[in-house]
Amino acid sequence: MYSRRTFLKITAGIIGLFSGGFILRNSNNQKVNHILASASHEKLALCVSLSKHTSRLELVLDNKIIIKGVQTDRKGTNWQFISNKLLSNHSYKLQLMSEGNSIYKPWNLKTFPSPGTKVENVSIMSFTCAGGPEGFKISGKEFFKPMKFRQKVFDEGLSMNPDFAISIGDHIYWDLRGKNLPQVGRKNKLIKFFLGSYISLVYGSFNRSGNASSLKNEKVLKRIGNEQIASLYGTRFKSTPVFFIPDDHDYFENDDAEEELVTFPADNFSKDIFKKMADLFYPPLLDTPDGQPKRKIGRIRYGDAFEGLMADCAGDMTLGNKNAVLISKQNEEWLLSRIDQSKAETLAFIPSHPFGYTAGKWREWYPDVVAEEGASGTVINELLSGNKGSLTTEVNKYLWQEGWFLQHQRLIKAISQRKGSRFVFSGDIHAIGAVSIIKSGKLKLKTKLKTFLVGPVGSSSAGWPSFARGITAENPENLECESIYKIREENGFTFFSIDNNKVLADVISCGGHNPENEENGKILSRYNFYI
Repeated sequence: MYSRRTFLKITAGIIGLFSGGFILRNSNNQKVNHILASASHEKLALCVSLSKHTSRLELVLDNKIIIKGVQTDRKGTNWQFISNKLLSNHSYKLQLMSEGNSIYKPWNLKTFPSPGTKVENVSIMSFTCAGGPEGFKISGKEFFKPMKFRQKVFDEGLSMNPDFAISIGDHIYWDLRGKNLPQVGRKNKLIKFFLGSYISLVYGSFNRSGNASSLKNEKVLKRIGNEQIASLYGTRFKSTPVFFIPDDHDYFENDDAEEELVTFPADNFSKDIFKKMADLFYPPLLDTPDGQPKRKIGRIRYGDAFEGLMADCAGDMTLGNKNAVLISKQNEEWLLSRIDQSKAETLAFIPSHPFGYTAGKWREWYPDVVAEEGASGTVINELLSGNKGSLTTEVNKYLWQEGWFLQHQRLIKAISQRKGSRFVFSGDIHAIGAVSIIKSGKLKLKTKLKTFLVGPVGSSSAGWPSFARGITAENPENLECESIYKIREENGFTFFSIDNNKVLADVISCGGHNPENEENGKILSRYNFYI
């Protein structure tokens, strides 16, 4: 029998042959590992992680307002703060105090202007798919860009001084496929065994019969979150509110539908570990339908200039053919009411799954699927299957639900009929792009609706649709669209500047399709236009 140490050395060597290694990062040398902040016109929220435990953590605002931290882990290294009834449009001086001692230099964080207040301009940085472990490769293919690359993309966006940022889905990648080990290597039993065993030893494995807060499960969550969120973001967003919208991978599953396994709707364990990971590492949405902090639905209101409606399209999705939804019916009703009633000069709908684009994935608004020429019947579009073909609606997509498109039609009709400036932006599909939707199914829009793929941060050679699914994402067959920015499989972000009711979209590419190009995350190209 091999000892645990010997087994680790052997496994690491084998993985090195296939992947070039599995690199881990941590930031345990600093007292404060990460700070992520969020805001509304009357509240501030922070998530903080520390390198050492503490029994008490407080946030002091302007040297007089004390907010007691809520410990979100067992050990006392992860804390959350939510304030109430603050002044609007006010820059607060913040200071972290641990057991009476200042542990981080003071910094500023500003609340938003009150809804209805005259605001001349506001700017937004938006991106998607920032998660993934450091240096993850298999057979020479890199799944995720190095942390330094992703951090440089963040820094490029932050250098443009956004009023806030929006991270749309896939904050972590740790797909379980209903079991205890990630799916990588599932086509090769040898790779799967050694990768699975190695990852289990490094990070641990979940006990699905326990809850997310159990000792074992929390340890696994913190190891993943410390690498993929805390080490990635650090403290660079401490003065820039950032809003996190979840998508499928944040529930620890890819949205797969195959004969042997259907990963969604999310089971209770997936929902539990999603919420626990979020509570440990990033702030909740503060402006919500009932005013209580939430994770799946919320809005951003910035004076009279902007209202952004954010919605999770994974956590509450249902099956049921024409009655199926990607966003819960209750949340859809609230979205429709806000689209109709909002007085903001500009309104944006921000779903976690994109309008106007398809990659043939199962959990999409659209029925398009990748199929070989001459195929018939029902097609299963398995991730990393190696199948070749093109996007089509001539065959049936396995387990796709017509109700998803019907919900899409209700939402797009409401948005298109809204008076004034409005547009849609979203993430999930690993690419950058922009189109105008002219017609959706039988619904001809009164005016063209611009929709954006905002750009991924961490995708690499094995993460693009062209590799994972054998195609490049396109506009769905049952939509009539005009291209504004041709879809590109590159990392980057989209920067929206709203000034006196004019919205300038800046589509920014930082490259990253081919790791051998040695791109470092700097801006390589940009294309801007008025919405």
